[in-house]
Amino acid sequence: MAMWPFAGRRDDLARLVRLAHDGAAHGVVIAGPAGVGKSRLATEVLRTFVSSAYAVIPIRATRAASGIPYGALARLLPPEAPPGLVNPLRWAADAVSAHAGGRRPVLAVDDAHLLDGASAAAVHHLVTVEGALIVATLRTGEPAPDTVTALWRDGLAARAELGPLTLGDSAAILTTALGGRPDDATVRRLGTATEGNALLLHELVAAARDAGTLRKVRGMWQLTGETPLAPRLTELVGERIGALSPEAGAVLELTAFGEPISLSTLLELASAEAVEQAEDRGLIRMAPDGQRVLVRLGHPLYGEVARAGCPPLRRRNRYATLAGALEHSGARRRDDLLRLTVWRLESGRQASPGPLMSACGLAWSAHDYPLAIRLGRAALAAGGGVEAAILLATVLEYAQFPDEAAAVLAEAETEAAPATGPGAATEAGTPAGTTSGAGAATSPESRPGGRPLDEATGTRLALARASNLAWGMNRLDEALDLLDRTEATLVDPVARRQVAMRRLDLAASAAKPRVALGLGAALLRAAPAGPERIETLKAQALALCYAGQTGEAVSVARQALTDAGSWQDAIPAMVSPLHSAWSMAGLFAGDLAAMEEAVTSMEAAVAAQRGWSLGEGSLALSKGHLATARGRVETALGVLHDAAHHPTALTVGGCMGAYAAAQALLGDAEGAHSTLGEALARNRATWTGFTRWVALTRVWIAAAYGDTGAAVELALAFAEECRTAGLPGFEFVALHDAVRLGGAAHALARLEELPGLHDGRRVLLARDHARAAVAGDGAALLAVADGFEGLGMILHAAESAAQAAARLRRDGKDRAALAAATRAWSLARRCEGARTPALRGLAVPELTARQLEVAQLAAHGLSNRDIAVRLVLSIRTVANHLGAVYERTGISDRLDLGELFDGD
Repeated sequence: MAMWPFAGRRDDLARLVRLAHDGAAHGVVIAGPAGVGKSRLATEVLRTFVSSAYAVIPIRATRAASGIPYGALARLLPPEAPPGLVNPLRWAADAVSAHAGGRRPVLAVDDAHLLDGASAAAVHHLVTVEGALIVATLRTGEPAPDTVTALWRDGLAARAELGPLTLGDSAAILTTALGGRPDDATVRRLGTATEGNALLLHELVAAARDAGTLRKVRGMWQLTGETPLAPRLTELVGERIGALSPEAGAVLELTAFGEPISLSTLLELASAEAVEQAEDRGLIRMAPDGQRVLVRLGHPLYGEVARAGCPPLRRRNRYATLAGALEHSGARRRDDLLRLTVWRLESGRQASPGPLMSACGLAWSAHDYPLAIRLGRAALAAGGGVEAAILLATVLEYAQFPDEAAAVLAEAETEAAPATGPGAATEAGTPAGTTSGAGAATSPESRPGGRPLDEATGTRLALARASNLAWGMNRLDEALDLLDRTEATLVDPVARRQVAMRRLDLAASAAKPRVALGLGAALLRAAPAGPERIETLKAQALALCYAGQTGEAVSVARQALTDAGSWQDAIPAMVSPLHSAWSMAGLFAGDLAAMEEAVTSMEAAVAAQRGWSLGEGSLALSKGHLATARGRVETALGVLHDAAHHPTALTVGGCMGAYAAAQALLGDAEGAHSTLGEALARNRATWTGFTRWVALTRVWIAAAYGDTGAAVELALAFAEECRTAGLPGFEFVALHDAVRLGGAAHALARLEELPGLHDGRRVLLARDHARAAVAGDGAALLAVADGFEGLGMILHAAESAAQAAARLRRDGKDRAALAAATRAWSLARRCEGARTPALRGLAVPELTARQLEVAQLAAHGLSNRDIAVRLVLSIRTVANHLGAVYERTGISDRLDLGELFDGD
């Protein structure tokens, strides 16, 4: 793969250029770990020395030449030294200076830590005596000659530390290298795997492209699977690992298979010298964890290479060694059971169903879905029976494998007969001999060898099947019918309460707040503290959100999450929906700070997640809604892309619908129409009122096609549907969409009523927007723009300002109209290319290049004198340019200029 064009690291490059040209010093030494991108940045810095005053002289130090006097300067020196040479240092320095041809030398020293002593002394002499400038790179953690370290110790040159690539840098680099934008999940995965190392990023991308796991999907680059360790990448990582003694190699492998592993355990399995050697080489790193020290790999790819290169028998022995050490220590910590069970499995030892099921639950609690599924399958294969089947099916459901979950439940039903007698449940609550969707019931007589189920187990099986029907198959009515039939057979009040709780959950998820709130009130009074109460609070928070009580919804969600540590092991799947309700409440209220808080909290809660799950989709959807609400529609596409186009997930409809909405706001009618169609085809879940979001998206697809009349009609019809369903949040959003599209007269009457049914600032601004539009009040429309900008809803603000400009223009208030149009243009620039009907007529203020340059400098606080000095103009000329800017934009002072160029 060829060298990539330079991209990213803007701040780093600006800092290094400033240091390199700082007259108080003689250049800059760029220090950082191997592969971080020092040489590439140095090259870009050297490009700034392009005038005839400078001569860049490359000096390449190598390990091979580091023991040869003047080895790094060999190509710059004459073939032979003059006879009787007395001062070789001066001779070498003069020879190097001669390559400058009378210009000021700029020494470009790569890997200065590898300079031989004589070359280092010559470089030092050139800088200190001859006045040469230097731009050098240096690997941290490596010894360097004293004359090199003296450069920054004595203040001759600045030393600048270069850290790993940020995700933003990685995104910019990947976009440039791939010739197209990667989605956010791909940037995050590659950034995590490489830990911001530019060289490893280059090689990992090359390997992924060769393997076909990094490819373009719907216009964005997406990492669609695990990337194999290509030979070049393995070789590169192997070079960084280096040659190891057998003892240090054992430390690396034990850490690779067992991380995080306690230092005390590692020291039982390997010598202190071997552990110290591995740490010195950067192969492992240590961090305190309470009263113990945990050991992890120095880089994720070290583990990939170590595990791939370990022969199968030695691998099993390593796991057996780890398991034995943990057994010997007593396995007292919470996660020890999970680790011990996994290590036993990997070592080939048999495990009984009980520990396997417990470990499955712990893996699920840690959001490690691939491991939880593996352990659940092992528990079922080991004879775990119906209980193991229910656990596995539940994990599969949340991991978005609903078809496999249904098959597991169906198999469990064929192996177990229901108990008989008064009040006993037939199979999952279904009368014997009848069918009900996935895993249809059969009579006890048709199940040879079936074992009767007690009422509690039968109830759990029915609940699992109902969840699968509703959230895996989008068959809500069948799920509710199954719950009704199950409940009719139950005697135990606890079992009946569990069925009622699932009915509440399904009602809330299906956006039926009236039903859910009615069920929830009674259940909250009866639910004991612990998991049952948390499940009830989760449904209550979502129902309150849909009912327009967003403040209370946020309060309930936060209340439930406050003590998540006490219930997360039992019901880990509650973490994401609680956050989703919190985020959605912020969306309807117009409280984007609350949305941001919810998203940040959710990201932290699932930071260690492995594998795809409903939680990952919920997080992407919340982030996408937040970006769209802020008007950052291209950002929304990047956030949603991986979730919307996940190759295996079967319940991605919500994310695809939100993706289609962002496409529509960007004016991509055909793309949005196609995506929404796929969303409807792929959706397999009854959740968060999916069809409600679909209806809102259709409004903007019609608008993107240019049919605003049809868009308004769709919005009004949907608003009426929501009014009937008791969904004031969706209703006012739909009515406000009609206002944004020019249909305020049809929406105002109901918007006057809705603030009494829905809390939050957003519904009030929607009403005010309708009032101002109907009244034709340009000033009031600008006030609405102020209000939406204050909420951070920049697209809504831009549209209102654009409508104000049109109104003022019709009223003959040309200067005010020009100022409003300029304001709308400024706001729209922050919306990443959004092309809604209200914005389509906006024009860029007619400024010359020089006027734009002067305006931007003034917006950033420079005085007329400062601008004159920087642009080599007279102060009067600067003032004339600003006067023209004010005239053409309709604004009147520097404060307004600051708002106009906000974000530049």
